[in-house]
Amino acid sequence: MLSLGLCDRKEGGSVTIEFIMLFPFIMAMLYAAAIYGVTFFAKYQIQDVVDRAVASGLYVDRSAFAAADISAAVEARASKTLEGLKNNLPESWRGRLEGGCEPDVIGDIDVILCSLTYPNFKTNPITPSLNFGWLGTFPPLPDALTVEARAAF
Repeated sequence: MLSLGLCDRKEGGSVTIEFIMLFPFIMAMLYAAAIYGVTFFAKYQIQDVVDRAVASGLYVDRSAFAAADISAAVEARASKTLEGLKNNLPESWRGRLEGGCEPDVIGDIDVILCSLTYPNFKTNPITPSLNFGWLGTFPPLPDALTVEARAAF
């Protein structure tokens, strides 16, 4: 019985060493998962704003405008919607988002293109990242978040 107790003490030390070595990796994986989850959700929210702005531009009554003025009307409506929807995003993002809506021609098809960019995302992220000096930041983040949507009209 005495030898069983000594054996448990020796194994207890190895379990402690294993825990000390694995704990930072487990915490890093959880932290990275949380940061990437917030980042992907932020990109989803910005993409939703752009998608809805493009969709609103498609609701312009084409019969109310001359053929030459339809493109400007679609752009005006999409741009107005984009600006309005940007105000629903968190306040800390609004001033950082760049972009807008503009008409484009692909082949012979008129297209409305809306895009938003969160520049300098790597240096000014939504959530804090850890800086390990010469090892860099963790988790690695993109330089910018860019979303765009387009639709033919």
